[in-house]
Amino acid sequence: MKSITAFFLSITLFFLSIFTPELPAAKTDAELEKIAPICQKHGIGDKLYVIDVSALNDEGAKHMAIALQGIVAKTEPCIFVKNNTYCNNYLRKIADSGIEILYNDENGNPWTLPSLLNKFKSHITDSGYVLYRASEKAEGLNAATNLAALYGWLPVPENLEQLAINAGLTLKEDFSDDAYNILFQWNFFEKYKKEFNYGAVMSLKYEVCGLRDLAIQQRFYTLYIDDDEDTNLLRGRVMDYAGDNVPVLGWVKYEVSFVRQASESGNIAIPSDHSYNNSYLSSFECKIPEQKHSVTKDYTDPTKHYCAIVMSDGDNMQWIQNGYSEFYQKLALEEQFPMTWSFPPLLQEFSPVTVNQVYSDASENDYFIAGVSGAGYIHPTEYPFKALAGFTDLTAISMKRSMLSYVQILDGTPENEYEEKVLTDRLKYYSRYNNIKGGIISLDPDRYAGGEGRIWFVNDKPFITYRLSLWHPDGEGANVTKEWIDEQAAIVNSYPADMSSINGYSVINIHPWTVNIENLAYFVSQLDNNIVLVTLDELMAMVEKNVPHENAKPEN
Repeated sequence: MKSITAFFLSITLFFLSIFTPELPAAKTDAELEKIAPICQKHGIGDKLYVIDVSALNDEGAKHMAIALQGIVAKTEPCIFVKNNTYCNNYLRKIADSGIEILYNDENGNPWTLPSLLNKFKSHITDSGYVLYRASEKAEGLNAATNLAALYGWLPVPENLEQLAINAGLTLKEDFSDDAYNILFQWNFFEKYKKEFNYGAVMSLKYEVCGLRDLAIQQRFYTLYIDDDEDTNLLRGRVMDYAGDNVPVLGWVKYEVSFVRQASESGNIAIPSDHSYNNSYLSSFECKIPEQKHSVTKDYTDPTKHYCAIVMSDGDNMQWIQNGYSEFYQKLALEEQFPMTWSFPPLLQEFSPVTVNQVYSDASENDYFIAGVSGAGYIHPTEYPFKALAGFTDLTAISMKRSMLSYVQILDGTPENEYEEKVLTDRLKYYSRYNNIKGGIISLDPDRYAGGEGRIWFVNDKPFITYRLSLWHPDGEGANVTKEWIDEQAAIVNSYPADMSSINGYSVINIHPWTVNIENLAYFVSQLDNNIVLVTLDELMAMVEKNVPHENAKPEN
């Protein structure tokens, strides 16, 4: 039976090698620079009008203010919605650039929705508004958002229609009595699809206010699909119409089905539904500095086991843009240790000031790599070859602009030689670029540790899998105990010292939604003296220098 299985596997591998497309040559730096940006930049004014989110007393008011922000940003971005205290960092940098920050109206009162509307109603095309009613999946709101993107009419919820009337606005479209269902969304898309800019697509449900300003400013199409209740055919239709390598910004209810559909369509998922003010921040010029971690140390003690700790979920743009709490909590620890953070390479386009802030605040102990799976969240083995070259082109240039050298990649664990070849064939698309030096591979299931620490060398570059994942099995951070952390530390303490093989090196995933910084600090305190923590660049440099360049798996 084994011989028959081996025979069919060899036949499969033979045909796979025949039908695998030839690897395209890497683009030159000059060619990469010609890749069109996702967001068209706009000239910003010398004043910035700031409204605090506390002045917007319900979701409808937030949507209305952010829609106005997007409409005004079509010509001159100058409205900012302060939705948390981290925004103060942005506002300080904006003020330092010479822009006047206006928190109050002409009467000295903090901006409100009526006063902001009165100030900027001349920007609303034809003084028009679109009426909708609230719904969980935002069918009416998304249709109104789309008309704001196309025609500059203001989306207005039913409960705030009188505010629009008092401002002298005129009803242009009324979705408040429509039946909200898939047919409503499908018919709307088919009617207007040719008029949108498909630099990106938005996936936003009702309680999500972020990103709508950017969608309106850039004329991106907005929809929302629930996989458990709706057919996802419409989402697939939109993705296919949009074309290859289009970022789908926002989020959905079911991650796995969404990312699989996006990957199979050749599109890029970017978690970002709570990202605010990108219509302004994407146009605010801010230099991306070099990483603070400037020295890749060379370790030579053969009696030690070398380990890199990596915080996952760095593809989550909104997490970083809204304060990056775990990062700053780690910086505040009394006992510092080397740590690697995954980070979204495209954030430098949507909010360069965020990248500037985080890199400036980092320490020598903090090292950044690209989050999964490069330019955005995809599964490379599900991504069509015809789109993968463009995706890795975008990854290469966005990593270069973000000063990132290693990439984290998420996919399924290969179960046999065929699946292994499928994965490594995709990795070749990344490794053809000089500025991508290798990466980490997160393999499901087993909470990213399905690879058990094995390593592949692709184009002579190391791609190493997680050996252990600090991700609590029940997915609840409240259930993390010292006893569980002690068990994980004991596993790491058992790893051998061996600089000449993959046995002597390990990468550990930290899952931010179940393991907090306090848990992590305790875990580090329980590691024995034979375990040396390093940043990922340091571990990779040691592996390249000391380990034979051949695929291998740790023995224990």
